[in-house]
Amino acid sequence: MVQVKIKWGKNEYDIEVEDESVDVFKAQVYTETNVPPERQKYTGFPGGMLKDTDNILEKAQKLKPGAKVMLIGTAEGGELKKPTEKIVFEEDLTPEEKAKLLKEKKVEMLPPGMKNLGNTCYMNSCVQCLSSIPDLRTALESYDAPAAQGRDQDTVLTSQFKTVAQMLKGTTEAITPLPFVVALRERFPRFAEMQNGGYMQQDADECMRGLLTVLSQTLTSESGNKIDDLFSFNMKSTLKCLECDEEPPQENIETTRVLMCHLGTPTEPVSHIHQGIALSMKEHIEKNSPVLGRNAQYEKASSLASLPSYLVVQFARFGYKGANDWAGTTASKVKLTRKCAFSHSFDAFDLASDELKKKLSVGRLKKKEQDDAALERERAKLGKGGNSSSSSAKPADGDVEMKDAEADVEMSPPPGEELDTGYYELIAIVSHKGRTADGGHYVGWVKFKKADGKENKEDTWILFDDETTSFETWNNMVGLSTDLQGGKVDTQIAYINIYRKITVKDQGNVLGSGEEKKEEAKAA
Repeated sequence: MVQVKIKWGKNEYDIEVEDESVDVFKAQVYTETNVPPERQKYTGFPGGMLKDTDNILEKAQKLKPGAKVMLIGTAEGGELKKPTEKIVFEEDLTPEEKAKLLKEKKVEMLPPGMKNLGNTCYMNSCVQCLSSIPDLRTALESYDAPAAQGRDQDTVLTSQFKTVAQMLKGTTEAITPLPFVVALRERFPRFAEMQNGGYMQQDADECMRGLLTVLSQTLTSESGNKIDDLFSFNMKSTLKCLECDEEPPQENIETTRVLMCHLGTPTEPVSHIHQGIALSMKEHIEKNSPVLGRNAQYEKASSLASLPSYLVVQFARFGYKGANDWAGTTASKVKLTRKCAFSHSFDAFDLASDELKKKLSVGRLKKKEQDDAALERERAKLGKGGNSSSSSAKPADGDVEMKDAEADVEMSPPPGEELDTGYYELIAIVSHKGRTADGGHYVGWVKFKKADGKENKEDTWILFDDETTSFETWNNMVGLSTDLQGGKVDTQIAYINIYRKITVKDQGNVLGSGEEKKEEAKAA
């Protein structure tokens, strides 16, 4: 009798060999492993693979002391089974099915682009930026078009916009928005103008304003319409006669959806977005003076009387240049490429009216205290501790500096109320490359992921260049090769910036009180 050590997978068995027959040996192994004899294959015996005609007793006697024989075979019940569900390969999936699967797996993927259908880059960039706004996308989803007999050009264009927004969220390949383009050109014949057998380039600002105007007529809400709920704000203007001190100033409230940023003059250029907006909010006009009985010069000074949820800022990049017979040039819209700096945040406090500043001061103080408390909690987690306050820290590059609240501000707003701070974050950009408004190329930029200081060291954006999309970082967007702030002629320069309002929620405690700090300490 010879004992053979069998290794099968992770298990080992000691089999006593008394008979010369291989069939008897396999039957012994079957009782231990449940591997049928016809499936058993052995390696490790002298002479190679074990055959059914071999003398198992002789082979076992030739094994070296401690040697192991390897068994290969599948036990009964462990066979491969036919899959219960049909296997579908990735290349067999439609773009819609692939997008749905990636969302379910929470895989980060680039959103689809939009094909250019004849100088439609101005439209593609506007649509990509607008459809990236969650509140607007939700309003479009809930829109129900009227019956066929009750439809007009506005309802048709809104329905097509809704379809495009759904397609951009439901596929991985570039879409062809032909019905939307047709509806846009029917509603605004200007966008159907042709030259030399092709469609002409158009102004992205005119396209965006036109789309917002149409949507304001179709996307209704309890307060009026969803577009005004999201984008409209009030401007308080004061009109003062510069030639007659006896004429009292005239105050007026105007509602608008776009804030202009002028770029100054060649001799007095604007270098920052705040400077440009402030310049656009003060102008000189000529009108009839009821006191003087003739035309006189007036100064119109404006300030923000309210803040929208989404602030649209347009850079006055294009100007009109008249024809010059002597030089042989025709009239055209020229582009101002001078640099106007902006960051990924925006502070509207200095542009606000005195009444609005008092309201903003409450939220700013609340936000500062909450940010300080969060910073202290982070310090505590790191084991640094200390009693130093973050209020003395300098703001990071590109961030806005918070200002203290006014002394006469009411310090106890209703509990749970969302408080305005005057701060905004940049979420989308429409930029233009070229020397004139009648040519060049538009692209859209949408913020994808905000920097967290850990895995994401800087903001990640998505560049929508018609049907091509790509990930970009903020440093590349304002870097050497591409600087959206301007200063270079033949590169993309920001034309329209879209900002999202930053609010802070009041917890019901008196601002600056010890009770508030106790509540924040509990939250830690």
